[in-house]
Amino acid sequence: MEEAVAAQTGFSGQPAGYARLRRLVHERTGLDLEAYKERFIERRVAIRVRATRHEKLGDYLRYLSRERGEMERLVRCLTIHVSAFFRNPSTFEAIGREVLPALFAAGASRHPRIWSVGCSRGEEPYSLAILAHEHLGNQRGAWDVQIHATDVDDRVLEEAKAGEFGWSQVADLDPARRERYFARAGRWCIAPEIRRMVRFHRRDILMDPPGGEYDFIICRNLLIYFDRPGQEAVFERLARCLRPAGFLVLGRTEVFVGPGRSAFDVVDARERIYRRHPVAVAAPEGGA
Repeated sequence: MEEAVAAQTGFSGQPAGYARLRRLVHERTGLDLEAYKERFIERRVAIRVRATRHEKLGDYLRYLSRERGEMERLVRCLTIHVSAFFRNPSTFEAIGREVLPALFAAGASRHPRIWSVGCSRGEEPYSLAILAHEHLGNQRGAWDVQIHATDVDDRVLEEAKAGEFGWSQVADLDPARRERYFARAGRWCIAPEIRRMVRFHRRDILMDPPGGEYDFIICRNLLIYFDRPGQEAVFERLARCLRPAGFLVLGRTEVFVGPGRSAFDVVDARERIYRRHPVAVAAPEGGA
């Protein structure tokens, strides 16, 4: 259905309209669509064209220009938020097995920094915080774990900061974890000691400068929306943001492309876990 509506709007045949839409979104929200795949943009815009009962892209763009509420709805449609606690459990099992022992090894920094890219409503960074809390056990007081969680959508970041979830979001959690790390107060509220480990910020990975170096970066199911140059730019940025011997986790359907790949060794091919070379290798110039 989305493909049919996209064809009706004539979106792909109107580069001027596409350029205007990108310009409007960037001017109003700061979201840069340059690196997004055109077919992805077409499909998502088609949803809003249909929802607002327009037939032509030009008509929709005029509507978008004057209706502020529609711009917010369009951006939410473009920045898909699909997440869950411990989504893809085997990935988190591999993180617990391959990443955390190295991150919290004797002699490691007592202030490990983790970056959750495209964090949506917070399920992923909170899951990492729970995993780290469990791993450290009675040693957790000796560590200052900092998880930076970023997204381009201000509204979902506010929801993430609140740390409150509906039953559908926690129903699949292990009952023992749900009992230990959530309190029922109308909604399910994340435990204070987990919330304190996570800091939420708005950041566009292609536009905003990195916030220092990290020991572990998780960037799942975001790159599939970017074109090849955009993906390569993201990989180069991630390579520059990781400390030597730092870990990177991608989505299970994502493939590491571009020159930034040479800075990493494969830890777990199935779960897309990579580790930066222990001796830092300068990333190529260019990119984000």
